[in-house]
Amino acid sequence: MNKTAKKYVDLFRQVKTATAATVDAQGRPQARIINVMLAEDDGMYIVTSKGKPFYKQLADSGEIALAAMCPDCQSLKFTGKLRVADKKWVDKVFEHNPGMNEVYPGESRYILDAFHIYEGCGEWFDLLHYPISRESFAYGGAEVEKNGFVISNKCIGCGACAKACPQQCITAGSPFAIDPVHCLQCGRCAEFCPAGAVERLHP
Repeated sequence: MNKTAKKYVDLFRQVKTATAATVDAQGRPQARIINVMLAEDDGMYIVTSKGKPFYKQLADSGEIALAAMCPDCQSLKFTGKLRVADKKWVDKVFEHNPGMNEVYPGESRYILDAFHIYEGCGEWFDLLHYPISRESFAYGGAEVEKNGFVISNKCIGCGACAKACPQQCITAGSPFAIDPVHCLQCGRCAEFCPAGAVERLHP
């Protein structure tokens, strides 16, 4: 795992409380609040008990989405793949989260399984400071997800996009260029471009 990914995996653990989203057997979105129990060099670990719908949704799909709010009003989001981990990880979770012993005392802890989130990509987003900032990360073989907009060679150099940008993160050139670190991804530049040169990275 590279340094950028490790920084944000550790931040998920520091924040600890996250919203976890899955899809149920009927294809309906489901969300609940969970704790990120461990942040390791090979990914994040969470736990849930075998009787919960959450467990079945994780086991059936092998996928999860996480979202969390950092103390300084930055947001974290992540989409990844996961699998049931060896039972030793349940013990490690309890070692690092001793409060779990009150909820599942003694051998009752083994109704839980640890899930290893072994692969995925995410983004940190700071909307509190100007200009806004974002940074993407990935680990476990996943690729960094590229969102937002780019300006193609259809650009006629009129500057309408730069004038429309609320963050002023578009610079003149041939074609004009959007700085993805400070882009809101709002799409206002695309709406104001008379040449149709502003294109969404993921249509």
